[in-house]
Amino acid sequence: MGLPDRIFPSPSEFLRKKCGIRHQVKSDSSKQPPSKRLTPVIPTVDLLKEDRERRKKLPPEKNFVRVNVDNALNLKPKVPEERIVIRKDGLTKKMSAGMEPVYIFKETFGRMPQYLKRFIKEREKNVLMKKDVTEIEHPKCRYVIKEEREQLLKGLKENWEELQKKYQGLPILTDSIAKVHRKLKLEEELKQLEKDIVLIEKHPYIYVYEDNDLTSN
Repeated sequence: MGLPDRIFPSPSEFLRKKCGIRHQVKSDSSKQPPSKRLTPVIPTVDLLKEDRERRKKLPPEKNFVRVNVDNALNLKPKVPEERIVIRKDGLTKKMSAGMEPVYIFKETFGRMPQYLKRFIKEREKNVLMKKDVTEIEHPKCRYVIKEEREQLLKGLKENWEELQKKYQGLPILTDSIAKVHRKLKLEEELKQLEKDIVLIEKHPYIYVYEDNDLTSN
């Protein structure tokens, strides 16, 4: 112990430029001077030849990109687990032995049932029976004569007048759902009768089909 060897500056030199305590770095004389910069080796023909031979002896570098591409192309998809639906809300269960759907492997799967084949044959037979002996098929429609047309038109007009009377007899105030529905129903029937009357009056030549022909077709 004892007094410090460092001499402190006087207070008059406080914060003056270049008057603070300086830490001197002692130079290490044991360090060797830096060596000269090595000059690069100029490649010659012999050096290049040796380098090629050395590279040939080295194992080939692995191309990881090519390996990843091949693995992705040859990768087999994961086989999904076989499950079966056991409830209407979609609950599934792992399929075990004896639960495989065997109906899709039947010989009759995806084929026309026998009763449909019989129905088609019977319908074709009925169509053939309707033909004459001369194999001339009956006409599928018939012409409505003038008397029938006038009678039909008269009946439509009478129905329209009857519905018009019912419509005019409805109350003005429709304060219930039943009254509204009845009024709308009568309006629709009147419009349909008006369309039918205009159609018959506009076309003097009318042909009608038989109901049996329409159902068979």
